[in-house]
Amino acid sequence: MKFYIIPNMTRTNAPDVTKRLLEEIAALNCTAYMDSSLEEHFGACGNLVYVNGDNACDDADMVISVGGDGSFINAAKKATVYNKPVVCVNAGKLAYLACMEGDETHLLSRVVNGEYITEKRMMLQVSVVDKNQATIYETSCINDAVVSRSGAIRIMKLSVNCNGAPLLQYMADGAIVSTPTGSTAYSLSAGGPIVDPCVESILLTPVCSHSVFSRSVVLGGESEVSICHDNSGEAILSCDGQDPILIPEGACVNVKRSHCYASFIRIKDDTFIDVLNKKISG
Repeated sequence: MKFYIIPNMTRTNAPDVTKRLLEEIAALNCTAYMDSSLEEHFGACGNLVYVNGDNACDDADMVISVGGDGSFINAAKKATVYNKPVVCVNAGKLAYLACMEGDETHLLSRVVNGEYITEKRMMLQVSVVDKNQATIYETSCINDAVVSRSGAIRIMKLSVNCNGAPLLQYMADGAIVSTPTGSTAYSLSAGGPIVDPCVESILLTPVCSHSVFSRSVVLGGESEVSICHDNSGEAILSCDGQDPILIPEGACVNVKRSHCYASFIRIKDDTFIDVLNKKISG
């Protein structure tokens, strides 16, 4: 079996966890691929092959991400392009998506032996449409799409439509449109509900709302959401915490379920409720 490993080297524990993974992969007589930029950190280690770029995803059977939930999301987006599942190894703190902790690398043998399940997580398709109805930006996300203000500190007026009909208007600092996977990320910090990933839905949560109605709304998975702002200041869009783009005057952000799904490997018997209880209570 061949694994493409993507470690987040900004995590203090990531190098040590990655080395343990490499040792485990060699012991299992499997092959590890890693970007050549990491050779100075890991050198000649076991069955490790250095490559340039993410094309090794196509040749690998699975992707292994080492870090926290943000690292897992970024790795999963790369893996989705090549229709590959992701093994998430925690080298951070909460890591709701982790299938093993940093001291559980021995569990990789279960993956090699086929003792795992694959969880499909819905993604969102996000586009920016200008005032002439031309699509000027398009991307996908696993966690969330966030419309927020930039520049001057002032409240935004956001008009939200759902399936072409008016839904809500917010006076707020922004709005989050998230998947159930993203319900434990920024949306949770903004007061949104936690939604089991098996419930395909789209969550709408205002950020620091100054409106009388400031609750989150949970919409069906087939819903299409459109967010427009009043241009009282610069508005930006950020998807899965990536670098934001400017939303031009008169443009709207449209969000709907993507036809693509992210695939996460689960090797332990703990359910979403078990993980939630452990991460929040622990």
